[in-house]
This record gives sequence, C-alpha cells and structure tokens, in this order.
Amino acid sequence: MNEKLYLHVPSFEELDYRQMILAQPSTMSYNRGCELGVNNYNNETGCIDFRKEYWKHWYSWWISNEPERHYSYLTQINSNDFIGEVCFHYDKTSNSHCIGIVIEAKYRGNGYCSEGLIKLAEKAFVDLNIDKLRNDIPIERKFAILGHKKAGFKEIGMVDGNCILQLSKDDYLNLVK
Repeated sequence: MNEKLYLHVPSFEELDYRQMILAQPSTMSYNRGCELGVNNYNNETGCIDFRKEYWKHWYSWWISNEPERHYSYLTQINSNDFIGEVCFHYDKTSNSHCIGIVIEAKYRGNGYCSEGLIKLAEKAFVDLNIDKLRNDIPIERKFAILGHKKAGFKEIGMVDGNCILQLSKDDYLNLVK
C-alpha cells in the first residue's frame, strides 16, 4: 500500500479541527436523524456542537487513556493536513473495542477510510495489544461498510438494520504478513 496517512494525537489547541468538522453538515450528514440524546447534537443536520466549553472534559476522557480509549487525527503524510478522525473505546457488552471514523467530506472517495482503519488497527493490535475492534454501521451506509471490509473487517452479523463488522488481532496480523 502506498501510505498517505499517519495518526496524530491532537494537542488541546488542535481541537479546533474537530470542532470544525463536527459543525460541517456535509461531513456529518451520515449522522443525521440518529437521535443521539445529547443536548449539543442537531438531529436535522447530524452536526455536533463542540464548542470550547466541552473541550476540557472531552480531552481528559479521550486522550492518554490507552488502552481503554484512543483518539487521533488522520493526517496526510505529504502535507500534515488533518483529513479526519479515528478512535476506539472498550465496550464490555461486546467485549471489544468499538471504533469510530470520520473522514472530512472533501477528502472522501480517496481510500482514506480503509487506510485510516488499518492505521487504527496497527495502533490497537501492535502498540496496545488489543484483541478485537468492532463497528456497527447502518446497512444503507454501503461505502462505509466497503471501506471497513477493504481494511480487513469481517461481517459477523446484522442487528436492527446495522451491519456488525469486526477485525481480530489474528486476522489483522495475517493481513500484514
């Protein structure tokens, strides 16, 4: 693979990028109508209000809490531009680390989803010795599902209109041999 990305854990001051992408209707449209149940979420646009008053609590929860949680920006190698975010957190119900990935709308369609997921898997499996990653994606989000499968995730089931995708450490290590 011709690598285009690396993971960058943002400094507190760099959270302005996260604030920007979460406020972009074009980037967050996938999230529209999800009824997240939080007061800073706009159900009509899918956007999340991530104003500075939320930063301190969010940062202390997500940053430097590995292996329980990890968060980083997907960053272009050649320009150091941020193009999205990836994360995971442990979920005891599924006994796995649930992941998240957001690619800024203007960067979609360039293979960044699958490369970003591979980078996240490397962080999880090689650096942090995690056993498995999982994501539940609504079945209508076909490109997101395809990006996960391209990165080695396997479909393990369908629940309530969601495709359940999982990547184990063993499967990842077999892919990168």
